[in-house]
Amino acid sequence: MPLTHANADGNRLADPAGTVSRLRSALAETAPDAPLAIMVHGLSYSPGQPARCPHRKLYGPTCPEAWGRRLGTGTAGSPVALGFGWESRGSIWRAYGRAPEAGRALAELVEVAAALAPSRRITLIAHSLGARVALQALRHLAPGTAHRAILLAACEFRAPAAHALDCAAGAALDVLNVTARQNRAFDLLMEYGFAPGRRGCTTLARGMAGRARWCDLDLSCAEARATLSRLGHPVAAPQAWVCHGATYLTPGLFSLYRAALSDASLLPRLRAALPAPAPRRMAANLVRLATFALPAGNRTPS
Repeated sequence: MPLTHANADGNRLADPAGTVSRLRSALAETAPDAPLAIMVHGLSYSPGQPARCPHRKLYGPTCPEAWGRRLGTGTAGSPVALGFGWESRGSIWRAYGRAPEAGRALAELVEVAAALAPSRRITLIAHSLGARVALQALRHLAPGTAHRAILLAACEFRAPAAHALDCAAGAALDVLNVTARQNRAFDLLMEYGFAPGRRGCTTLARGMAGRARWCDLDLSCAEARATLSRLGHPVAAPQAWVCHGATYLTPGLFSLYRAALSDASLLPRLRAALPAPAPRRMAANLVRLATFALPAGNRTPS
């Protein structure tokens, strides 16, 4: 599986000529109809710093949990994996504010990819604040340029997400929104740290049930995992109590994500088969969050 990279320089694509050259070479290594996955990281990465570079860490190729390595096996039909880097160091507030300009650069990258490979399906795979970047890119794209988005523990509120999806490119996009109980502490910190007490400041962890072309998948739901198994995509239950990476570290998930890259029918089938997300009661979540501070021997699974 070809793995290549691109970076943002503010709100523009850094080194456009080099990006085109690298991507053209990667595309030549795969079948003409192989899908293209654009990977978008979250907080605390910096492409210019070796210790924080997403291309050395999250995307691979040597990191054990590297997305690029786990997206394909090197066969002719495996996808092209394109890692997108943006400056996300600093506080979450600062990175959240920078995400729209990174989204503009990401949109430029998607346009480049679509021009080089007009017949390939393009999927955005984005974790945490990367989901905000991916959603912000939509208003700069023509409809159908990106075909699908897989949002992993998205660090974004429902209102701006809905606003982003209401553009023409968003209306044409299939979205798989993957959540897990192991990320609830981060979701609660997001809701109360950004705008305590403000109505409507709820994150995508609560889902957007009923929205066209939108599918919520809660990995903590046993019925949802059973549904995945019936559809041929068994996924383990997340094991850690608190894990911001549960939506990509849990065994079995990347088999599902690989299938979603090329199977246009998968998300509609998931939408039809998955149970409706259970309402998230804040009081229960606060109690659960409080238990995370207890010694391990005093915790009881919920």
